Amino acid sequence: MKSSYYSKMNSLGVVLFMGRNSCPYSNRIKKLLEKSSKKFYYFESKRIGEKINKKYLKLNYDYIFCFRSYYILKNNILKKVKNAAINFHPGPPEYRGTGCINYALYENSRFYGCTAHLISEKVDNGKIIGIKKFNISKKNSVTEVLIKTYETMTNLAISTIKDIKKYPDFIENQILKNKNIRWSKKIKTLKDLNNFYQIDKNIKKNDLLNKIRATDTPKFKPYLKLHGKKFILE
Repeated sequence: MKSSYYSKMNSLGVVLFMGRNSCPYSNRIKKLLEKSSKKFYYFESKRIGEKINKKYLKLNYDYIFCFRSYYILKNNILKKVKNAAINFHPGPPEYRGTGCINYALYENSRFYGCTAHLISEKVDNGKIIGIKKFNISKKNSVTEVLIKTYETMTNLAISTIKDIKKYPDFIENQILKNKNIRWSKKIKTLKDLNNFYQIDKNIKKNDLLNKIRATDTPKFKPYLKLHGKKFILE
């Protein structure tokens, strides 16, 4: 990536936005970027392990913005970005990878949030542009924190995009401002999260209640394996 992070134009120039399928938050950002770009391309992410159309690999971009996208950008796309490739991560730098909210709740963290950062080939590792945090309590469920996270992340994305367009040195100044903030050395994978959802048959009552609070959602449930059978919490 080149050292110049800003395209001195009235628009953001050529933009690729990678959002989530059927996501109202992604749609809000998409509308803003469509109005702010000279040329706009949209990749609608649908599932883990998806493949990207080769046409996206042939284009050059001024900016790439990723929001809830499953697709992990590699150097073959990153090298085609003139100014910056930015991801909006659904967690603060203390929580990297998959299942950040689950771990934060299980650890009884008093805060949560989201992070805007430059994309590098290492997941959740790029230079930090901005962070927004909010308080959480032991009464909050996964669903409640998830909704608050997406709302906060959307606001961070919108303000970041507007500031990039308005201020020539915004990204460079923000990186300098946040240079002492470090990502956690630990990064959680999908395999780690699947294992985290499994309940130990010898778990104590308080730990069980905490595990349920940290994992129980309408779509995903904690489970117990016993004598080769899998029992899912209802």
